[in-house]
Amino acid sequence: MDFSRDNTGNTEVKMLSRSSLLSFLFVLSYTSAICGAFSTPSSWTRAKTQIFVSHPLPEEDMHVFGRPLNDATKEMNKKMVYGVKTLIFDTFFGGDTVERAYARFWALETIARMPYFSYLSVLHCYETLGWWRRADYLKVHFLQTWNEQHHLLIMEELEGNRIWFDRFLAQHIACAYYFLGVAFYLFNPTFAYNFNQAVEEEAFATYDNFVKKNEAFLKEQPAPLAAKLYYLEDPLFRELGSRPRPAMRTLLDTFSAIREDEAEHAEIMVQMQNEAL
Repeated sequence: MDFSRDNTGNTEVKMLSRSSLLSFLFVLSYTSAICGAFSTPSSWTRAKTQIFVSHPLPEEDMHVFGRPLNDATKEMNKKMVYGVKTLIFDTFFGGDTVERAYARFWALETIARMPYFSYLSVLHCYETLGWWRRADYLKVHFLQTWNEQHHLLIMEELEGNRIWFDRFLAQHIACAYYFLGVAFYLFNPTFAYNFNQAVEEEAFATYDNFVKKNEAFLKEQPAPLAAKLYYLEDPLFRELGSRPRPAMRTLLDTFSAIREDEAEHAEIMVQMQNEAL
């Protein structure tokens, strides 16, 4: 076999991938620079930080990080999230079996964790450019990604990602949602947080309905290993909020804990909106 031809092809693919990545980073930085160029100092007011900060920054460094939203925009976000959820999940991940529910939750967790990656990307970009530095924001959004990652591991242990088309659809939607989250966060972090609040509230409602409908069945199933390792042993679970470690004996305990996580994420999004203003 002619291995040299394969190596050359691989090298070209790697160079193309690197070039694409560098091009994306350049475009993102350039977009951020444009947004910053049109922001005048008079549009930034001062505010004290009260959450997620052990040692507040000096007063002169506490810039407002977003713009307020009116009630119509907040209601629009809720309707958009509900409409997309109905269109995608009810169409492609529908079904009354427990197996389809696991697939639906796997897709939900694959997609819903993307905004936190988006926030972290933009925050790192701002920090790199020397515009804005807030380690507390980085910490809370990392903890949220870590929490959602373990939700995903739990659903994978339940074989929610078993079907190829489910994986294909959810992963491609997630990639698109990542860039949408970046755009939202660059446009107005308050808008991004409010939109994600609506997403987390829909996630809570979805888990809550599932738990209530399948409580008897879930009580009879053991908790997955991934759930036990995260909720009972992982020190980062306690870093995210003030909840005590939940019992983790059955699948009912697992889904109840995930449901409460989603409620906590929604509450953090509310706090972040108030914090940003």
